[in-house]
Amino acid sequence: MMNRLLLFLALLSFSNLFSQQPYGVQRGQRGYVPPPKFESSVYITTIDSYEELNKTLPKCVELFSLDDFEKEILKALLLEKYENYNKIVEKTDSSKQARQESLKQLEINFVKSLSVILTPDEIATFVDTDFSQKKEKNKKRKKKRKKNDE
Repeated sequence: MMNRLLLFLALLSFSNLFSQQPYGVQRGQRGYVPPPKFESSVYITTIDSYEELNKTLPKCVELFSLDDFEKEILKALLLEKYENYNKIVEKTDSSKQARQESLKQLEINFVKSLSVILTPDEIATFVDTDFSQKKEKNKKRKKKRKKNDE
């Protein structure tokens, strides 16, 4: 009987120790370390090839004044690039670094293939152009007019 009472008291005292902080040190206490922030560049997602094509192709046709034949060649090159991009991104068995190297190589090969229809100056312009569809806002600031009492 006495043994059971001591065992019960021991279990009761240990349960109080663990119930104080069930998940370790909490925020605001000494020794708290916040959880790590995950790098968003690790999570590269696939893209919709035709959606990207619809963003890029009209700007290229306008920028470089391409005829129909050159437009079709560029369309095929862009589709191939986007599909290869998705294949590389979907490979989960390779490391992040290996995928990034493959994406860089894909971009280099794509730029080389552009030399079929574009001049070197136009290729440089293509590389520097941002094809994301961001709405440009007019940032006009009204100038305050000072009234002179003269």
